[in-house]
Amino acid sequence: MVIGSTIIHEDVLREIVRLLLEEMEEVYCFEPKGPLAPFRGDKSIKPSIVVRRLENSEEGREAVAFEIKVAIMYGAPIPQTVAKIRQEVAERIEKYTGYETDSVDVYITRLIRFEKERSEQTDEPETQNND
Repeated sequence: MVIGSTIIHEDVLREIVRLLLEEMEEVYCFEPKGPLAPFRGDKSIKPSIVVRRLENSEEGREAVAFEIKVAIMYGAPIPQTVAKIRQEVAERIEKYTGYETDSVDVYITRLIRFEKERSEQTDEPETQNND
C-alpha cells in the first residue's frame, strides 16, 4: 500500500456546504444572470461560509467548524431549518471527506418573501409604444 497525506482545501469544504444549501428549499440563493445584471441593480443573495480547521489530537482525526450566514424563505420554521442545516452539513462533510464537524454556527441574515421579492424586480413601469 502506498502511503501519503491527503489535505482537503477549505474551498472544497466550502463547496460541499454551498451545494447542500442550494438543494434546500428553505434556503434562498440567487445569483443574477447576464452581463447587464449589475446595471439593473440585481444583487446576489448567496450563503457566506467560513471554515475553521480544529486540532483534534485525541482521536488523530481532522475536525472542522463552520460559520454559515444564509437567507431563508419566509414561513420556513427557523429552529427546524437550522437543525436540518447542522445535521446535513455534519453528515456530508463526514461522508465526503472523513472529517468530523465540531460545530456549525448558523446566522439567519434575511427573510425572503418570494412573491414580494419577485414583484419588486418586475415592478418597473411599462413603456407604451404608440406608433
